[in-house]
Amino acid sequence: MKLITYTLKADGTIPDYVVDGGYFATPNNNNSPQDFDIVGVAYDDAPGRVFTSEVELLSYVQDKNFSFIDLFTKELVPLETIVSQIWSKL
Repeated sequence: MKLITYTLKADGTIPDYVVDGGYFATPNNNNSPQDFDIVGVAYDDAPGRVFTSEVELLSYVQDKNFSFIDLFTKELVPLETIVSQIWSKL
């Protein structure tokens, strides 16, 4: 398994090679429904940008200016925590 970026298929469905995804959706220049780059766990033979380390994923997320608020406490959740949880799915 590996962590990649992917887009939805032309019919709006998730590619078959994605096992767990929907993370860090970022707009791109494609037409809908392929207008977001999404991070997900995929099979080893899947296409897409591959994240080779947790640090690389964290850098990607920081560059995109993501932030997460805990729905219960209303406190900011550190990006390191979110990235670590996703990276642990590998």
